[in-house]
Amino acid sequence: METQACYYHITLLILFLQQWVVPCRSQVAWTPIYVDGNSQVDLWTQEAKGCRCPFDSSRQDCACCVRDGGCHCGRGSPNRCSQCGLEQHCSNMCNITIDSRYLAARSGKTFGQIKSPSIEGPGFCWYLLQPDTGQRVEIQVYRLVSVGRFNGTSCEWGFLQLVDGAEPRPRPGDSQICGSNERYAPPVVLFADRGSATLLFHIGEPTMRSQFLAYFSFTPTTSMQGAGFQARGGRRIEHTECDWLYQDFSCREPGSCVLASPGYPGLYPPNRQCKYLITTSSIHTQVLIIFTALLLPHNHCGTDYIAIYQGSTPSSHLLTTVCANRRTQLQYPGPNLLLEFSSGPPVPPYDYNGFLATLEFIEKISSTESSNILPVKTTEPGVMMDGTSAPRHATLKPGCDILYSGNDTRSGHFNSRSLSWRPTCSLTFLGRNTDIVHVSLFNYMLKAPSCQSVVEIYDGPAEEGVKPSKRLCSPITKHARDPGGRFLEQQTFVSSDNIMTLVLRRLGPPTSSTETDTEFLDGAFLFHDEQVDGTLQPDTLCDVDYYGLSSPLEGRISNPGTQHLFWNIEGALRCSQRFIPAANQSVTITVSTLSRMSPDPHCHTQCGDGGCQCVANLLPLSQMDHLLLVTDSGQVVSCLCGDFQIAENDKQQWLPVSLRSWSPLKVVYSVAHYSWNMKGFVFKASYTFNTDAACGHTTITHPAGEINSRNVTAPTLSLNYYFHQECTWLLDSKVERQLTVELATNQNRPCTAWNVSVHQYEENRIDGVGQLLHTFCPRDRSKEYSLPWKMNTVLLRLQAMTRKLPEYAIRWNSQIVRANTRVSGPTSTPGHNTGTSSRVTWTCLCVIMQTWFTVLAK
Repeated sequence: METQACYYHITLLILFLQQWVVPCRSQVAWTPIYVDGNSQVDLWTQEAKGCRCPFDSSRQDCACCVRDGGCHCGRGSPNRCSQCGLEQHCSNMCNITIDSRYLAARSGKTFGQIKSPSIEGPGFCWYLLQPDTGQRVEIQVYRLVSVGRFNGTSCEWGFLQLVDGAEPRPRPGDSQICGSNERYAPPVVLFADRGSATLLFHIGEPTMRSQFLAYFSFTPTTSMQGAGFQARGGRRIEHTECDWLYQDFSCREPGSCVLASPGYPGLYPPNRQCKYLITTSSIHTQVLIIFTALLLPHNHCGTDYIAIYQGSTPSSHLLTTVCANRRTQLQYPGPNLLLEFSSGPPVPPYDYNGFLATLEFIEKISSTESSNILPVKTTEPGVMMDGTSAPRHATLKPGCDILYSGNDTRSGHFNSRSLSWRPTCSLTFLGRNTDIVHVSLFNYMLKAPSCQSVVEIYDGPAEEGVKPSKRLCSPITKHARDPGGRFLEQQTFVSSDNIMTLVLRRLGPPTSSTETDTEFLDGAFLFHDEQVDGTLQPDTLCDVDYYGLSSPLEGRISNPGTQHLFWNIEGALRCSQRFIPAANQSVTITVSTLSRMSPDPHCHTQCGDGGCQCVANLLPLSQMDHLLLVTDSGQVVSCLCGDFQIAENDKQQWLPVSLRSWSPLKVVYSVAHYSWNMKGFVFKASYTFNTDAACGHTTITHPAGEINSRNVTAPTLSLNYYFHQECTWLLDSKVERQLTVELATNQNRPCTAWNVSVHQYEENRIDGVGQLLHTFCPRDRSKEYSLPWKMNTVLLRLQAMTRKLPEYAIRWNSQIVRANTRVSGPTSTPGHNTGTSSRVTWTCLCVIMQTWFTVLAK
């Protein structure tokens, strides 16, 4: 017995040293478990003999128990003590429930020891641990004897495992500990954070003796030793095992946001990818990540690491990776950062525990942006520094009233928190003469009661007596994102001229220096030159129209998505630029270069005589980046996506792609997954309005005539130069007639290249196109069609999408009856598509009637 006492004395001494020395070196932390003196037999037994037996008052040879929390095991084990509340399990500690509240009531302790019975395999024991509110379950494993084997990637034939919940069911994907004869120093620490947890002891093969020694603790989540860590400031993503969201407006106070690997500071589960999305609500906010603890398996950087991406998905730009025990701190801008923790197979002796990091959100204005803003001051009354007329409200208030000039910058962000505090601050946006001002409010906070603080938006200068076009009253708060991290719909304002003014009026100074008490305004602006960049369409972010009569006759097509207004756009982005030629014009659009359009296995481009088309596989086109040329009716006349189907995958060999059209065309820029960090692909294109009335929409009242195609000068060396025509001729007559239409051409082209169709005219439709009656194809060379009798009005429509301009002659003729009776229609013209017998019958009838009229006249 003295030998046994010596053994336990040494064991407890080692445990004591491990708990206070090892954590400083290896960062592994656990709850110190120590009860009484250093010379006791075990955790609850001070001496094996020398005390009165509780089951027989005449005997003094029973075990002496620890005074604080120890209870005698009874007649079955007279020389042992156990923790009060668990003494009934002294002889067989297997398949038991350990309840924190019951244990604390019986022993005054919320920790203890689990010493499994020595069993011959196969065998199984479970230990259900039920924490109280504000507690997490902690297991410290020190000793394993014949508990399975590690095969290099996982445990087989036996393991020790801590699983969430009360069901004693193994979870193969979670951490499992195994070994033939293992002593762990430091211990292998396991934590469970979701209520009740079950420790499973499984032996799946025959053994002589299988056993383990562990300590348990119901650890307070507020523990100052670090063993009670729980994530702070973030929100666990539903329906995921270990994904979290951290947002800047939830982490304003220092130390308010902490993130860590699952189960920290215990052993983390193997084969996991845990994602921590960190979002900001302002362009001025940067994220500081401080790794206060980092302990991953050495020489396993390929499987156990932390990857940080500039974006919201692992397909975003990779900034850096962290592994092993290289603690560091990193600082990056938003709006999205993704920290992905990856774990590989378990690595004995399980002496690692993941990472712990804190987040700080820092407001920082770059020198580039600050150089573009100017204090509102004047060189003489009514004149700005750049010589333009000043708004009347422009007064000298250094650091608070700011002028943003369209001559200095075309796009940017503003943030009143960067300015000196004043009761009233104004932000004036002064564009060029042809500019309009586009402003988007990302975030604002007005805390004063009853509209005592306001934001006023003026469509022009904020002059005395002029009412604002919009007024935001306190108390009101807006964030760029919702609690789920998604960007909210933009709150935008567009001026009618080249000046817009925002005025922030506040009740009083902040009550403290902390940012949470500051009333502020934060957003972005854009100066949009309507003469150069088209007319911005109402209630849209990026849809513009170019008119052939008022826009420049030629220019470049700007690439959308790069202006600061797009900072809080995430997801699908679709911008259209519409070109509307006048009646005597056509428009030519030329796409000259494409870059950053990632190769997409689900989409490629094929160019042929009918234009360039996107060939999508499996996924719909909306889920892939692409560039479209579309008619007003929604017909796609060209599409570019993915890799072009050409030799050596050199997509530029197909470029330039040009399209000339006599009807309106839209260039649609579509990015499937847009974000400020990954702005999508880049393209360069140009447009030209040409003066050539080759095709249009014409009404003709002549009973007969001819329409001929017109020659148009076009490049001859361009491989992909296409013509698009949608022309209509309305043949109208107030006199009853039978109309015959004939098409003649020298071109032998398919009907898909171009065709002329004959339609009934429907007055109620905008385009007038009614039921299809007949289609002329160029391969017919020459063909005639006669319309039904009394169909006096008909619509002819030419549709063409081809590399070679259509060449044709369209002739029409009318048969009109002028007799004083109209029983039937006129005589059919030769070549009519009715039969010969019908023509003969009609001729005979006419002769008989003529003879009859002659007789009557006599």
